[in-house]
Amino acid sequence: MNFQHWFDTTFLDETIGWLDQDLLNVFGLKPEYVQFGLVFSFMVALMWVVKPVIEWIMIHHWKDLSSYITCVLLALVFLQLVDRYAMSDTQSTLPHYYWSVCLLALSSYGIAYVTGKWVRKLFMRISRRNKRKAA
Repeated sequence: MNFQHWFDTTFLDETIGWLDQDLLNVFGLKPEYVQFGLVFSFMVALMWVVKPVIEWIMIHHWKDLSSYITCVLLALVFLQLVDRYAMSDTQSTLPHYYWSVCLLALSSYGIAYVTGKWVRKLFMRISRRNKRKAA
């Protein structure tokens, strides 16, 4: 299956070029860190776009889980597209750590998201108790 017939994939050349070892050495960065940052930012952007749509569709109890799962699936499809685009014959031109770093970024975002939700809920409960005690 050739994705280039569906849409223009030339923007991937520039994105993959960000992982060029010579360019990263100028700034003293490791390619794993740049890739992690890009995938993490991609998940943030997907959640920002997809979550309101899922909230509109789903009931309140399932919206966070379903929006995160939908975003992860969309991210995996996009990362698979990048992987297939970077193929030259039967070998990928992406670094060997591509998928491990991508999956780490996806799961790290999920952990950060759940922790943020938990801290917010805990803060709300504590502030309600303090308001009741003060009254």
